[in-house]
This record gives sequence, structure tokens and C-alpha cells, in this order.
Amino acid sequence: MTINSIISHPREDEPDFELECHLEDVRSRMLTLNRFEDSDGVGERRVARVIGLLHDFGKVTPAFQAHVRDEYCGPPQKTYHARLGALAAFWIVRELGGDGRDALAAFTAISRHHGSLPDIASHVFTDVYRAETDANGNAKAWATDQVQAIREATTDLHARKADELLVRAGDETTTWNRFSTAIADGSLYESLVELVAEWRGRSPKKDESLLPPRLYDRTVKYWGHLTLADKTSAADIDRSKLDRDSLSIDELDRHVAGLSGDDELERKLNETREQARNTAPDNAVELLLDGDTDVGRLTLPTGLGKTFTGITTAFTLRDEVAERRELDDAPTVVYALPFTSIIEQTRELFEDPDIWDADPAGRKLTVHHYLSETITRVDSEVGTDGEAETDEQPRIDAMLGESWRSGTVLTTFVQLFESLAGPSNSQGLKLPSLRDAVIILDEPQALPKRWWKAIPRLVRTLRTEFDTTVIVMTATQPALFDAVEDLETAELLDDVDEYYRDARRVQYSIDDSVWSLGAPDEEVVPVDHERAGERIVEGISQNDATSTVRASALAVCNTIASSRQLTEAVEQAANGSVEHVGKAYREVLESADHSGSSGKEAGEIDHSDGAESADWLAATVLEQLGFAADTDWMESENDSVTEISWRWSGLREPPLFVATFNSRYRPKDRRVLIRLADVLTATGVPFAFVATQAVEAGVDLSFARVYRDLAPLDSVVQAAGRCNRSFEWGKENGRVTVWLLDDPDESEGGIDKTPTKYVYGSELGGHMKIIAETLRDTLDTQTGIDELVMTRRAVPAYFDGIRSKGLASQKLLDHIERCEARQLGRKSLIQEDYPTVDVLVAVTEDEMSQLIEIGDAFQVGNKPKAYTLLQEVSDLRVSIPARDAASALEKANRIDRKKRGEKDGAQILAYEPETSGGSYDLDGGGFVANDDDVIAGRFTVI
Repeated sequence: MTINSIISHPREDEPDFELECHLEDVRSRMLTLNRFEDSDGVGERRVARVIGLLHDFGKVTPAFQAHVRDEYCGPPQKTYHARLGALAAFWIVRELGGDGRDALAAFTAISRHHGSLPDIASHVFTDVYRAETDANGNAKAWATDQVQAIREATTDLHARKADELLVRAGDETTTWNRFSTAIADGSLYESLVELVAEWRGRSPKKDESLLPPRLYDRTVKYWGHLTLADKTSAADIDRSKLDRDSLSIDELDRHVAGLSGDDELERKLNETREQARNTAPDNAVELLLDGDTDVGRLTLPTGLGKTFTGITTAFTLRDEVAERRELDDAPTVVYALPFTSIIEQTRELFEDPDIWDADPAGRKLTVHHYLSETITRVDSEVGTDGEAETDEQPRIDAMLGESWRSGTVLTTFVQLFESLAGPSNSQGLKLPSLRDAVIILDEPQALPKRWWKAIPRLVRTLRTEFDTTVIVMTATQPALFDAVEDLETAELLDDVDEYYRDARRVQYSIDDSVWSLGAPDEEVVPVDHERAGERIVEGISQNDATSTVRASALAVCNTIASSRQLTEAVEQAANGSVEHVGKAYREVLESADHSGSSGKEAGEIDHSDGAESADWLAATVLEQLGFAADTDWMESENDSVTEISWRWSGLREPPLFVATFNSRYRPKDRRVLIRLADVLTATGVPFAFVATQAVEAGVDLSFARVYRDLAPLDSVVQAAGRCNRSFEWGKENGRVTVWLLDDPDESEGGIDKTPTKYVYGSELGGHMKIIAETLRDTLDTQTGIDELVMTRRAVPAYFDGIRSKGLASQKLLDHIERCEARQLGRKSLIQEDYPTVDVLVAVTEDEMSQLIEIGDAFQVGNKPKAYTLLQEVSDLRVSIPARDAASALEKANRIDRKKRGEKDGAQILAYEPETSGGSYDLDGGGFVANDDDVIAGRFTVI
């Protein structure tokens, strides 16, 4: 075989891509993707240049050049290219005078640019040093042999190209002769291992304490940028496709200016909202850009325009950052939320045609949660058991979506922080987009408490390596960042308590079942679901002393099983005069395949468009239930069914309407149920909405009464935010009751069998007692509790109690400091005891046809079409516990028609009504696979 040129990879219908051209392209892309700091010495920019120019240096070997031409028959390890490139980059950075941190970060970034980051000390010491210096030979050693192969090659083409690349990346002294000698005599390996081990006698011993400070931060930065630059270059993605476009703040300003209140109280509330929206951006610029503040706190009562204020602040900071740093494109705004269910509801704000009308697949907006993570790709760089390293080209659309190359990204805490904490190769693609970004952490108290030490440390990484601006916003600030020495935090509003005083909407009552918890000589008797249902119906039916009719109630349960049981109890307590909204909705949904209502044919509905379909379905359900719109909503200027007035049109008194809401409903159905609940609460008919935590954030609903099963106090306050939200029932006239519900399956089970204990007891021993003791210590009475006292006194005291228990994991923090990315990547923000499986639930014939079309596309190998269609049916997905899928749904097939258990492909199940072992009941709590499962899936967390 005669080789006349050194290539990187072949290309279809084009000349082979020369290695030198690929290296130069990756170098250029890396430097374009980020503002690497420059300096007189060997700064970040110089190191990034070396990384780009040498990441595929190992492709100069004779074995790789034969392999890439399909003419190699030897051991696959001899064709690997990452390690030799990593050693070359390390050597040159040190030769140029770079420090140990940058040299080791460059080595690791290149060594693992086709895979996930390793535990660095172990990787260097065991995988590289011991393997390559083993005198007895080692199957995991190949770099030394590759250098020898270049030296002994029948042509000097390989050595000449190696010399050119090394000199270009370094200077005239960094020659192939010197580099190959350093490999051959072992001196390069010794200089490498000195950063991770201490010499004891004639041999080194691994010691993570020798690692350079903040090595993890720098490594993540270089590796993330190299990964994206290399993949986009190999896939021949035009750089213009990486450009982002921004949503304008002007559209939001115009929308807010057009809002008006229905009465004086709501108008006053709007004035307070606008005051916050005007104040926070100015303070944020002063504190976060002009000052030394690392994290800005935006603390506002629920329902006081926190979302609009946060977005306005973030967009203002974004525009200031772009101008001050002279950026070609405005940086990305990342809006991170706790749960996927909230994302599905929050995205409608960005897609609202009256505001931005943003396309979630365009350059202005990306909605990214767990969809791409269900597409598993086999890591191509495990590298020690015979698999060849590859530059396999991924799907371009998936790559761009995962890399967050848009102006605004709506995502989850999981996607954001797991991309920083031991990220997979695909997760690392988004890291370059965090440069100069503005990040909103909405409801940070929902972050798992075991991560409360690691999260501030990762925020420090964002600040120091990515120059990111961070805002945390919630109604109940957990002081998550306040106790961190090297993070300066500041409030973005001038007088937070004043906002809470102006927004007093509810009064709390603490039930005896809660108040007696942990109290001496007190017997704790949880409220059984039957009695709870009766109390809810009584509350809806009765007027209070002010003659205020409180006809609507929200009950928030801790488990899905509890919500189902409480729904049945409410229906029984209504004595037959009850109508479950889900039953009418199912009838409408099933008939939507054939005919429409409200003058619109079902065929005209774009079922991939959640908003339009949801409005049409909700309007049709309302008409079937007996409601009439004051105007024809289809011909109205208003786009949403919730923006016009509806009234009860029946000849008899309206029944008690009941609806259930949890994460076992498909996103499509949750959107419809939210619209129905919004209308029903406004009409004044008797209405009970039984839900799980999925309703507590990101849902703009308002009820006269709220009942909350005992939970962390921040969750209680979140639930209260759905009560009297805009003073519909007068100032301080909403009623919130906190009680302790019993086991839905065993009413005599006692405290240890309650849903509260199941959900929260395992995370922190004595958690229920801490909550109850906090309430008794900070509140003067059980009833008529002022909202300000609960939010500004009881909640901070609760967080103090939690912190004193030392729940945050020191081990997670240690993994970061010791650069143990592999171990860190095994951890998750998701509750690890309950792995889940995604199920596509088809209810209608149209939906079943969609699933068949996806399966057909997979079966014939048309993956681009299959994944595009899969994206379009994301609103049919439900997450269920994996154990339920393995038992109750054992006959359900995978959507890609592969065998269950195969590691690659789309590991999503397809469920149709005839599938045995499960049911999807719109009037029975959504998808049911196993009624015994009372914990997992209470809300969708990814």
C-alpha cells in the first residue's frame, strides 16, 4: 500500500479530508466558540490552540492511515489516536512553559475527546503511566509502540508530518525527534505522573492531593470546547449553523403594557409586579456586572410576576454582556427548572403568539430536557478491549439541539448540572454555550439536598471558567449559596419584605395531624382520605362569615396513589352530584379523530402543536360539560380558550366538577387539564382539583382553597401560590390548610405508612418532625396564620434546621476537587432508587398511526425520519418506574422495534389501549402500571 498523504477521514463524493486541514478547522472552531483568556505567557488561548492542533495528532501513525483506508488488519489498539495526541499536547504545553493545570487539562481533554471524562489521577497513573512503562508488555499500552512504528516506517511521510504538526502547535524547538525521544526514554511519562503521584523510592504512588487546584474546572472547559469543535468539524457542519438568535425584550414589554386588572386589587397587584420588573434589571447590572456579586437572588412571592421579572432581568443582562464584551452574538440565556412537567407548562410563555411566538426548534429557543438522553449511543472510546476510536458522525439536528446553540434554552436542573458534573460526551456539547451565558435557576430549593455542597461549587466553575452570570429566583430562598465563602450573593430587589406585605393573599391553618407531630404527650392521628374528601367538599359548599363563595379547591398530595384515592373520596362525598372532567375529555379526545367541534374540523388540528390542539380540545370539553362562551372563541382575537369568559349554561344547578392531575398524564393532556381548571375556577362552579407536586410551580392557576399534604415548607408555600393568586377572593381571603394524610391503602398504618413519610422520610431522618417543630416554634397559633410570617419566618427557620442536619454530600464535593469525573458521572440529581422508563401512550387512532409510522421508519433504517417523528410525539410520553415496565408491561414493544434490553437505539416503549398490563385513565389518575407503587413518578424530574 502506498500512502501519499496523511488524512483525517474520507468524505463521500469529495476528496479525503487532509489531517492538517481538520486540525486547523478544529483549532479555529475552538477559538471562535469561546473567549479564551490571553496572556503574555502560555495563557488559555495558547493552550486551546495547542489542543485544537494536536487532538488528532495520533492519526499520523501508519496503522491509523491504513485503517482509515480500510487496509489495516492488525490489533485495533494500534489505530487509536487520542492518547498520542494527548501526550503531544501535554509535552508541548510544558515545553512552552505552561503550568501543570493547563498541561494536565489539555492531556485529559484530548485523551477523552471521544468519550466521557475519567477520574484523572487514576487515568494518568493506571491507564497511561503504568501501562506504557510496563516492561512486561501491557495490552493497554500503545502510544510507545505507535511512536516506534513511525520511526521504523518504510516512508518518512509519517515522521515529516508529525514534525510539521508539533512545530506548528509549539515552536521551532518542539520537534518530532525530541518528542519521540521523550516517549522512548520514558521521561515524558515521568513528567506526566509527577502531577498525580509521589515518588517513593524507585516507584510512584498515586496521590490525588498533588493535583493542581481547580483542575476539574479547567479540564471541563477545554474538553467541552474540543468535543463540540471536533464533532461539528467531522460532520462538516457549517459554522453559521452554530450562530444563535435572541428573543427581544421589547415583545415582553409590549405584552406587559397591554395587561390590565379586572378590579382595583388586581390593578394594584400589577403595579407591584411592574415595580419588581423595573427594579431588578437595574440592580442586577450594578451588582452582577459592575460589582463583585457572583449570584443574584430574586425573591418574590409566588404569583407576583417572578417569571416575567426573571426573564426581563436575564435579557437585560444578556444585552449588557454582549455590548460590554463586544460579542458578535448575544450570549445564551439558560432558564433552568426543577421538573420536566414545569417545562412543558413554561414553554407556552415563549411560544405564545402574543409575545414571542418562538419556534422551540429554531435558533431563538431550544426546549431541552430528557428527550435526547433516551437516544443512547455506544461510547466509541473505551479503547482497551478492542473497540476502535471513531469520528462517527451523529445526527446534525440532534447535535445542534444538545449543544444549546440558540438564544434562549429552557431546560432542567438535571440537564444543566449533570453537564458539569461528570458529563457524558453528548452532554459536554452544551458547555461552550455556557460561555458568557446568563443562567436563571428557578426554584433552586428543589435541588436535591445531597447536592447542596456540590451545586455552589459547580456555580463557581461557571463563574471562573465560563464567565457566566447566575440568578436564582424563588418565593422561598433556601440560602443555598449564602454560606459559601467564595461566592458573593446579593438580593436584586430593594425591600423584599415590602413585596410580601403587598401580596398577602392567604391565611394558613395547620391541622392537628401536623401540629401534634413530635409534640410531647400528643397522639398523632393522620387524616384518612375519606374524611379529607368530605372536608374538601364541605369547604367548597360552605360560605364563610364574609359571605365569600369559595367554590374551588386544590388538594396537593405527595404520591400518585394518594391523589387517586383522594379523587375517589371527593367523588363519594359529593353524593352522586359529581362530574369528572377527565371522563368528558376522553370522549372528546377519542372523537377528535373523526370530527371536530366549535366549527373546527379535527383534520385541521396540528397535533404536534400543543397550544392549538389544547385550546380546541379544552373548548370542546367545556361545551360538552354544559358551559357556553360569551363570545365565539374561534372568532375572537384571543388565541387561548382561557382568555374569554365562560358561564354555566345548564338548566339545573352545576354538579361538583372533579379533575385529577399528576405526572402520569401525558404532557398533551396536562395542557388541556390546566386550561380546563383555569376556566372552571373562574366560572364559580363547584370544582375540586386533586393533584401531586406537578401543579406547584410553573402553573398559573388560582383556587379559593388549597389543601396540602405535609411537605417541606417551601413546597407548602409553592402550593399556597395557587390560592387567591390575583386577589380573586379579596386580600388575605384565600385559605390554605396543611394536613397529614394517611396511607391510601392502609388507613390504620400510622405515621410511618403515610405518603409524607414515604416521600420525604428516606431523605432525612426526622424530616417530618423538623417541619412540625419549626411550625410550632415560629407560629403563635394554628389558624389564621399570616402569609408573611409563614414565608419570611417559618421557611427560613426550616432551611436552617435542614442545614444543621448536614444532609449535603461531602463525597460529591470531594469528587469535584479530586477530579473524579467518572465517579461523579455515576451520580445523578434524580432520585437514584427509582429508575424510570419512558412510554409513548396512544389513546386515539391518529396517535396509534403515529406510533406505527415511527416504528416503520426505524425498521427500514430511516433514523432521521424516525427521530424527527419521535420528537413530534414527545407530548405523548409518560415516565413510569422501570420495575413496573419490566413486570406489568412485559408485552409492550419498544418504539424502534428492537428487543427490550438492547443498549442502543430509542429505549422507549409504545403503549396502545389493547396493550396488556396497564391502563391510561383520564378520569383515574393517568397511566397506571402498578398500583402498589406509591412513590416513584410522583412528578417527572428529568
